[in-house]
Amino acid sequence: MNRVLRVVVAVVVPLAATVAVSLPTYAARTPAGSASTCRSTALNRTTSTDKSSYARGAPVHVSTSLVNTSQRTCAVNIHACVSATVTNSSGTVVWSAVPFNALCAQYIVRQRLAPGQAVSRSWTWDQHVCVLIGRCPGAQVAAGRYVAQGHWGGGIGDATPTTFTITT
Repeated sequence: MNRVLRVVVAVVVPLAATVAVSLPTYAARTPAGSASTCRSTALNRTTSTDKSSYARGAPVHVSTSLVNTSQRTCAVNIHACVSATVTNSSGTVVWSAVPFNALCAQYIVRQRLAPGQAVSRSWTWDQHVCVLIGRCPGAQVAAGRYVAQGHWGGGIGDATPTTFTITT
């Protein structure tokens, strides 16, 4: 039995070492010649809607953008769950592009941005309450003033919000 164990160890250990050495690494390394990470101060984060006022029931187009305002190319790590929210005049979230109970993929895309280059995400909101999977669409929201805000996460942070109204 002792001899069998020695043979197994002699075969398995080098094989395991070979497999471990050949596996790709996913550590956060910056390849030679790639752009350095953008500083927060070099990024302008904005939220916008396609209109400042909407008739009740009309689709609301919400976008959030990230612009490199520096004079050099740099990179940002964009997480899978970039989102936007809409809050009513009481400060209650009535819509989230990614519902709060959603599971998001845990991947990150490193994107290079030249000076002045932007990356953006857009959604269409149907004016119905939706913050949790399984409870969408909810009721039509009331007429009034609303605030949309983009959320980039991952150290990038939240975008500057924008306001709009829903009329009767």
